[in-house]
Amino acid sequence: MSIYTDMVPCTLYEIQHGKGAAGALKEKCVKVCDIMVAVYKNDSFKSVQNVKYEQSTHNAMTSYKGFEDGKEYRLEFNGTEMDITYFNTAGRMATLLLKEINYG
Repeated sequence: MSIYTDMVPCTLYEIQHGKGAAGALKEKCVKVCDIMVAVYKNDSFKSVQNVKYEQSTHNAMTSYKGFEDGKEYRLEFNGTEMDITYFNTAGRMATLLLKEINYG
């Protein structure tokens, strides 16, 4: 089984923080590009000792390597939005930890 067969098209957004007209903090999502990502749900039976991994709901792999340290990113595909909580671009493919956003 190949990771490439599991890849789905999605949109990558950069989250930018600023202030609104009333002075309250506001976040704005700016589209970076369209990428292909293979997304997998985390195993809930696996015990992890790291908060970074415990808070993630999904993990993913992509061949896109344009992620920059210090910036926040969000993925959107099939009507689902996920924040990228961690990324590692050291290998042949970039690995991502994702946290699903539930509105409601």
